[in-house]
Amino acid sequence: MTSIGVLLVLHSAFSCQQYRGLVSSMPSELVSIPPTDVVVEVGLGFLLCLVGQLVGVGSVRPIVGPKHKPIVAPPYQTRDFDKYNHRLQALRKQQQQQQQQQQQQQQY
Repeated sequence: MTSIGVLLVLHSAFSCQQYRGLVSSMPSELVSIPPTDVVVEVGLGFLLCLVGQLVGVGSVRPIVGPKHKPIVAPPYQTRDFDKYNHRLQALRKQQQQQQQQQQQQQQY
């Protein structure tokens, strides 16, 4: 499917080149606008390439790992007040460990 899309895009490029060659000899203001069949062919070729690549990917793995805890708000709170885990907790732990190591080094 992807190869058909690539062939359509290449054919539309060739058609556009031929069109520009024919129009360049004629005095016209519409030289910069490609014909509609070329535009449709490029769009169709792009969509075929996109669908071909998406179909070829296969199964997708989930983003969340197996240790994920569901985030649930207490019943008295709305979704605006959900609690989220973020990097600050990990950074605080790392900072505390570094401080403990520095204190241990100062003791020796």
